[in-house]
Amino acid sequence: LTVPSLELLYSSCTPFLSKNNKLNIVDRTIRMLLPPDSPVIQDLLEALQDEEMTDVVLEGHDQVPVPACRFVLAARSSVLRRMLYGNFKESTSSKILLHEYDSVILEAIVEWCCRNEISKFRLYIHRTAVSARRLVQLYKAADYLALVGLAKMVAQMAHNLTTRFPPLACAVYDEADLHTKISQDALEMIEKRPYVTLPPDSDTEGGIACLTEHKLISIYEDSNVQAGELFLFQMLKEWLQCRNEDHDSTSRGAVPDGEEGERQHNDFATVRVCASHLKLENIEPHDLLTLVSPSGFCDPNTITQALTHQALKASKTRVWSLSSRGPDIERILVEGAGSKDANGIYYRVDGLANGELYSKREISCGQQYVYTLSISLNKTLEEVECRIFCSKLLTHNAVARLANKNTNRTDNSFVSDAHFQPILQVIDTGEGKETGAWIQLSDGEHFIYASLAPRLRTATRGKELVQNTLVKVLGYEKCVSSDENTSGATTGHVYLQLTKLSIISQDPGHRFGNPVYYYDDFGDDEWDEDEDISSAASSLDDGRRAAMVVNPHPCTTIVDQSSLESLVRPTAMAPAQLYTRRPCVSESQALHELYCCNYEIRNKPVDSKVPNVEWQTDAHGIGPGPRCRWIPASDVSPDDASSGGDNITSSSSVSTEGKRATVASFNSFAASVVPLPVQSQYILSPTPENSKSTTASSF
Repeated sequence: LTVPSLELLYSSCTPFLSKNNKLNIVDRTIRMLLPPDSPVIQDLLEALQDEEMTDVVLEGHDQVPVPACRFVLAARSSVLRRMLYGNFKESTSSKILLHEYDSVILEAIVEWCCRNEISKFRLYIHRTAVSARRLVQLYKAADYLALVGLAKMVAQMAHNLTTRFPPLACAVYDEADLHTKISQDALEMIEKRPYVTLPPDSDTEGGIACLTEHKLISIYEDSNVQAGELFLFQMLKEWLQCRNEDHDSTSRGAVPDGEEGERQHNDFATVRVCASHLKLENIEPHDLLTLVSPSGFCDPNTITQALTHQALKASKTRVWSLSSRGPDIERILVEGAGSKDANGIYYRVDGLANGELYSKREISCGQQYVYTLSISLNKTLEEVECRIFCSKLLTHNAVARLANKNTNRTDNSFVSDAHFQPILQVIDTGEGKETGAWIQLSDGEHFIYASLAPRLRTATRGKELVQNTLVKVLGYEKCVSSDENTSGATTGHVYLQLTKLSIISQDPGHRFGNPVYYYDDFGDDEWDEDEDISSAASSLDDGRRAAMVVNPHPCTTIVDQSSLESLVRPTAMAPAQLYTRRPCVSESQALHELYCCNYEIRNKPVDSKVPNVEWQTDAHGIGPGPRCRWIPASDVSPDDASSGGDNITSSSSVSTEGKRATVASFNSFAASVVPLPVQSQYILSPTPENSKSTTASSF
């Protein structure tokens, strides 16, 4: 239709349309007449950034002028609208002073207002603490000027940066205002991954050295930091040393001796305030006397009280055990490992058939691997084997299995393995003509297209399924694409029809790996006929049985025990189920063995289930080996604890009541370390047949 025809049609229909319908028609008409690539649009965008056509200048504390268009700024920001067109002096001035920001921040503000992007600003962002602070500064400016979209984008950029480079979380936390979204996000990273966020890092210039006095104190006041007390004490020494080194390098000879002495006195006073929040009774007596006491950070009377508390506790329980931060659950504190990500607190999940299993969960802060510590008996039942290993959170080689066609079938239908329930990441979403919403699912190396069953399509519209969401595929069918515009997949390629899934996390931090389309790597070659997958076909029906696992209490996060087992344990597979195809990696390589330690039962550690030292470095580990401390729950009896390895053949070393309390406590704890959004209606709950116990052969 021509423009006059559209105007005539609109005026004829106006009496019969509501206000919303009128606005929709006008919007669609404009979009139809002026598509995004229209020359008119392009010319207007270029004109907005033409300095000759600007009528106002923004100036920051570096006094570099940033030209802008008054009308555009006011149209995009309600704060700038009141400033430029209200009863303020800026309404009659051609120069707007914003001394809180520099020209780089102001240029990003102008670019966002003109083009809804910040491509020039991205050039300033690198893996350094300076870049992290600059991101926070832009977030503050966007928040102050009520640019909601920009603030949200910058917060996500900061989240992605700290996820890839955890030491930068300290720089973000220090620069951000307390209780803002960006500050809370960085604090959560520090709380849950202190062993990789706090140590000073020369490559990024991040770590605890980035923290100023009041932010450092706030970290040590926070009881949710999941780290050992000795590690936190050592970080105080690092902070004080970095402060002295930085000051010496930047102001050598420029600061009077009196001011330098006052600075050192203030820094030492800050350290003593932080040390007062340490629970010294959780530090070994030898370390208290040889490391803590000589430092002068703690009052001698406090150290004496800590030693007395340890002695009285051992006398009362007849067990020598030190506690740690975290919930009152049986756990193991791992520190000092060369692989920093392996350090942390491992919580008991459930007993193996011939041992026990502990896991450290950090996926809510972008951790791509699940770290696990196992204690098991060997075949002779005379030696205990302890291992620390990690496995990818995303199911290894899952896309290769999903893309497999069953060549024994001639009706273009494909066999789906009902027992294969991979964990994948959503990396993109879209809309098909016939299938409706489609998504791209990645295993970190490759991705495949998937459409959603009708009852699941509201998940993309309601923003439950967005980019980077982690999902567990519980039910699916394989289909062949007949139209690229229908399913997203190229014609003739396999795509999935998802019938049942559960959401693990909507925002794990960033995209894992650098996945490529599976068929771009391997083409259209079929699998060999003798490599057919499981003959058990999925019986899920698209129309009748498509469902998500719905939480009857939407405001409550639910994670059950079997779900956690399925995530922290590698999937047990028969050799016939493991397929290798050209560059594909074998399933065993998805498991990285880091550290190990063996001991005979007759030489078991005293009052512990794992040795404290003498851990060996495995193929994927980095020396030195870790120091481990077993921490029993408060309901463990002295006899159970002192027996150590004798009880390893049982599923638990605590009483029945104690085990129930431990499981309940762990489920409550899991809800905090694997958070699901409050508005989410999905819970992590695999089918009963998938929640069986895993034997040591799985490892």
